[in-house]
Amino acid sequence: MGMLELLWPAVVLVAVYALLGGSLAWVIGLRGLWAVAAAPAFATTVIGGASVVAGWLGLGWSILPSLILTVVIGVGVVLVRRRTASPVASPRSFSPWWTVLAVGLAAVVIGWQTLSVIGGPTAISQTFDNVFHLNAIRYILDTGAASPLELGQMTSPNGGVPFYPSVWHATAAIVAQLSGASIATVVNAQTLVIAAVIWPSGAVLLSRVLGGATAAVTVSAAIVSASVPMFPLLPMDYGVLYPFQLALATAPVALAATASMLGIGSSSGQRAPGWWAFIVLGAIPGVALAHPGGFVAWLALSVPMVAVFAVRFWRGHARAGARIGLIVGVLAYLGLGLLLLKILRPPLPTRLWPTALSPAQAAVEVAQVSMFYGTVSIGVAVAILLGLVWAVRERTGPVAVAVLSWVVGAGLFIVVIASPFPTLRDALTGSWYNNWPRLAAVFGVALVPLAAFGLARTVQAVARRWRTARPEDLRARTITGVALAVVGFVLFPLPAMPHAVEQAHRQFALTDDSALVSADEMALLERIPEHVPAGETIAGNPYTGTALAYAIGGRPVLMPHILVDVSEDAQTVNDHLADAATQPSVCDALRATGVGFVLDFGEREVHNGSHPLPGLDELADSGVVRLVDSQGDARLYEVTACGLG
Repeated sequence: MGMLELLWPAVVLVAVYALLGGSLAWVIGLRGLWAVAAAPAFATTVIGGASVVAGWLGLGWSILPSLILTVVIGVGVVLVRRRTASPVASPRSFSPWWTVLAVGLAAVVIGWQTLSVIGGPTAISQTFDNVFHLNAIRYILDTGAASPLELGQMTSPNGGVPFYPSVWHATAAIVAQLSGASIATVVNAQTLVIAAVIWPSGAVLLSRVLGGATAAVTVSAAIVSASVPMFPLLPMDYGVLYPFQLALATAPVALAATASMLGIGSSSGQRAPGWWAFIVLGAIPGVALAHPGGFVAWLALSVPMVAVFAVRFWRGHARAGARIGLIVGVLAYLGLGLLLLKILRPPLPTRLWPTALSPAQAAVEVAQVSMFYGTVSIGVAVAILLGLVWAVRERTGPVAVAVLSWVVGAGLFIVVIASPFPTLRDALTGSWYNNWPRLAAVFGVALVPLAAFGLARTVQAVARRWRTARPEDLRARTITGVALAVVGFVLFPLPAMPHAVEQAHRQFALTDDSALVSADEMALLERIPEHVPAGETIAGNPYTGTALAYAIGGRPVLMPHILVDVSEDAQTVNDHLADAATQPSVCDALRATGVGFVLDFGEREVHNGSHPLPGLDELADSGVVRLVDSQGDARLYEVTACGLG
């Protein structure tokens, strides 16, 4: 079946988003693209909130808590609407089929890129962080603990990780339960939906709000969304940053609603500011619970909106009281923002990423849109330049926001990769671990409205000349427009996107020397249920990929991630299992931990390091285990010492 295996879990995920988020969007009064783009953000908020409440109440995890919370929120919205003026219906400024065409083509192009990166329905990212992500889904399925206040217990049972953003994992667990698909297949289907559906619909929506609700802006934004290598591909390539990808994909909806709430853009007059604030509050918790880095990105990219609002308010209100109130409000906003930047910074040991370029080199990468992959994104770079030129001519509030958002994204990237001032750098970019690939992804989101605006205005200018040079012919113009859109989707991503896809695919390729799990090791992991009884714990060095016996083989492991709090008994097994025949304390540790099997994947580690566990080395001749299964150099042993075998 190949990639068709992804279809069913992808459909299930879309249905979950429609049921949980789409119903709320409809009740609030959103229609068309707004409803489509807002549904995943609302659903993410519901799932995140439901996971917390379910954890408090001691409920097992399923879609049921989310359904209940959706009904509660929906009833609340209906009651509020009965007591207030209903939202104004959205006017149609162009034929909606242009929206369907544009977002649909973007979904096809990005979907093809995403599938090309993944390579197969059960392929996994061969990266360090993926050990946690895959095992966390299994942990939720086994324990029902999906709350961000509970998920950290997988690696730190004593509470050393009091909060971990878990919405991405909780959503995947729901899809796994409803679809019956494997964890790897669910993860790939979820990645496909986030990249090819959530991202382009949100990017087009934000661009329409800031650049105008026209067919030209809609199609241009769709083309640009499929042409920026830093997003959504980079989080799949680097990390792997699945939760961060979800957070950034849903952030444009929150930004579009924020602009509309502040009276900026094409949607601002469609409903009262209070309703827009309600939409913002519906999206932001989901962004934050997906990943705090996405929330901070929203916070940073909302600064230009607040600035434009403040300038407009100052000019429109001459009374001293109103202006003093504005000053107090802006200062409070900035103070809260700075406080959140400090609070949301991860621990210092995780923020020690070094700079990599000089400021001049960083500025060149910004201009070329070539960060991380090194290949110039010619079409996007030219579109941004055109956007700057048209912005000088128009000088409107929404256009200013698009320009300043690009400036903020570019500035943060330059600071994180090139700033010679460590204190300033940590203050501004510490919330993203001072990690420049994450800021490259944020820049990929920030540049879309300006690039779409520049491309759209240029196309509109050319179209005006074409219309004056030839007689009016709607059919001919429509055919020409569709043809240009298709050509744009084909040519605009060149040459950067093919290079990015090829590079990202290397992280998913399953070969004899894959970084995390080789082809032989994967085959052995898939056969684990044939040999290891349910409930038996498997020991192994997690750096070599053995920890994935939990996610893929469905059996608990002694160390479910590379970075874990190791108990005294687990340490005894890791250090002295080979001596179990002569050290009674090892037998006690085996019984306490439930370890009955051992995976040996050799010495090759995911980061090419060396973290040997002495008790698990050279077990074949130790006399405490027997070989159960093998493939290539991968071995599965059963512990026979201490009367366990």
